[in-house]
Amino acid sequence: MYNVTKTEVNHIPAVIMNTDKFKTITIQLQFRSQLKRERVTKRNLLSRMMVKRTLRHSTEAELLNHLAHYYGAHLTTNVGRKGQDHIITFGMEFVNNKFIREDLDIPNEMCKVLKDVLNTPFNYDDDFEEFFEREKRLYKNRLKSMKDNRAQASFQAMVDTMFETEDYKYLSHGVLEDVDALTLEDIKEEHEQMMATDDIVILTAGNVDDTITDNLSLIHSREEKRQIDHKSYLYRPATGVKRETDTQKIEQAKLNMGFRAELGSPESHMAFNVLNQMFGGTAASYLFRNIREKQSLAYQISSQIDVRNGYMFVMGGVDAENVKKAEAGILEELERFKNGDFEDSFIDEIKGMMRVNRKEVMDKPKGLIALEYNELLRKPDSPSWEAQLNSVDREMIIEISNKIHLDTVYVLTRSNENAAD
Repeated sequence: MYNVTKTEVNHIPAVIMNTDKFKTITIQLQFRSQLKRERVTKRNLLSRMMVKRTLRHSTEAELLNHLAHYYGAHLTTNVGRKGQDHIITFGMEFVNNKFIREDLDIPNEMCKVLKDVLNTPFNYDDDFEEFFEREKRLYKNRLKSMKDNRAQASFQAMVDTMFETEDYKYLSHGVLEDVDALTLEDIKEEHEQMMATDDIVILTAGNVDDTITDNLSLIHSREEKRQIDHKSYLYRPATGVKRETDTQKIEQAKLNMGFRAELGSPESHMAFNVLNQMFGGTAASYLFRNIREKQSLAYQISSQIDVRNGYMFVMGGVDAENVKKAEAGILEELERFKNGDFEDSFIDEIKGMMRVNRKEVMDKPKGLIALEYNELLRKPDSPSWEAQLNSVDREMIIEISNKIHLDTVYVLTRSNENAAD
């Protein structure tokens, strides 16, 4: 178990999870703002630059050596999306002072490093131009490698088709076509905007004492508290099925299907989550058992959801000649849920699996922090996670199933000349 303290540090919300379960202390900084194309690529490149060097440590090697001196402290950054928001996470994990004999105040020093990480971009000058160009090149190569991955590229193409006129099509990792035009001045301006306008939260997990608040106060300060409402995208009904097909020299076709679901209460979001686990989200799901194992229509098949926005995506690798059969089979499996053709015991099995998975997540510092951050974004009057899960029953699964509608089918298949080989 763990105790949660919610407080403010220099007008910044802070959540402290005190637990003796971990031998390390983890601090995460969450920067949240609305995901927009004009900012998402700059934010990605900026965050990658921020953890590579600071004013105190002018090279990546020097920064890594400094962290290594403090028993291998680990500095990371990543990006993600929740609802309409783009979130940049800076994380620092380090050993607890209680487990070392050396006279080091590690939490204090690591908070100073995080302060450096946040402040340095304000001071980027011409000397950083070479560093900027290198990081831009590495970032661009990373985005290119994602496009070279056929499964990822076909999923992105499906998203582009499904959300052609919606901001949702811009994924959290940025837009390859926007990288070349970025300048160092763009990075400095984006940093200034991020620090001034983003919703910031500090989250800490570990066996900490009262001094942790003083250490956290070193990281950053604001003149006043700033909070941004967390929102999902407005529901847009599917107005017919959009279909796109592309060809490449490949053996295995990629079938991607996008669905929209109309969700309302927190309980309906949880029912959507449970349904996804039953439909295609686990190895026990209907898609895996029937489409892959029983009918052999797919080499791999799964579904995933954006539970906040009410989107469901099915991805499969299939033989080119089986694409239409696989699509029909997937829709037939969804129809079974709409008709209530499933056992109550399967609902209980999936709910039990979800409880176990949640406990496993809580056994890791980052997982515990992620759960508590989700709680911060949840509406204050929402029932607890367990209460929402308990409320899900057969009727709710059937009701949610009937609110799911196919919007887009995207297929990446082999070209005719490849088929003739």
